[in-house]
Amino acid sequence: MADDLHPKKSDEHSSEGVAGTVLGYLLAGIVVWGFLGWLAGRLLGFPTGIGIATGMMFGAAGAIYLIMKRLGA
Repeated sequence: MADDLHPKKSDEHSSEGVAGTVLGYLLAGIVVWGFLGWLAGRLLGFPTGIGIATGMMFGAAGAIYLIMKRLGA
């Protein structure tokens, strides 16, 4: 009866879990680093899109790195 409360964990990743992880990392990286790029651009006086674009690229690159590291690809 106690075994029913704690489902067995498998070593394989479910496709829904992997898709959620990938989507979450990508969106969070792009949004957070895009905002930080916008903020840095405002503080340093860059044209409007330069900071945002740079931050979004760094965010996407960082997210891809974390996805590869976490999923072992």
